[in-house]
Amino acid sequence: MAYIRSSLADGSQAVYDEVIRALSKLKPEAKLRLLESAVDIVGRRALENTPLKLGYYMEIRALVSDVLEGNQKLVHQFLGQFTDCELKNLYFH
Repeated sequence: MAYIRSSLADGSQAVYDEVIRALSKLKPEAKLRLLESAVDIVGRRALENTPLKLGYYMEIRALVSDVLEGNQKLVHQFLGQFTDCELKNLYFH
């Protein structure tokens, strides 16, 4: 059972790392779709069940700052779930 958990954590970490890496290469419209997918697919389930090494809030916020206008709730949800932010599970309006 420990091996299965380790494999899940490794796979989730790889997906997380690729999502963050992709944010630096995408245009705002594509970033928005990626954020939506990441929150929906990887989001809470992965973070609740497997420990991930999360990126720094300020660095990742800079990567998504061009998506923030008009999408505050999604961006804040993504930052709360996918960064070292201490505001986990808070919803912003």
